[in-house]
Amino acid sequence: MGGHLISLVAGALLVEHVTAFLPSFRELSHVAGNVFTRITGVALPNQISGMLLISAVLMVIWGVGFHFYHT
Repeated sequence: MGGHLISLVAGALLVEHVTAFLPSFRELSHVAGNVFTRITGVALPNQISGMLLISAVLMVIWGVGFHFYHT
């Protein structure tokens, strides 16, 4: 549970850090958020849902890496 929370916070901080240096990444986050809200029907701002989607992808990558590292 704690690892998920840390990954979510780290993902959000990573998105904010990257968007400061790559402005086009902000648009990618908005597009990803728009797709996410359109598919799920959840009423969230595009920026928040994009951040959540990117954080979820980072959590999956972390989990797969952790699994293969410990097997």
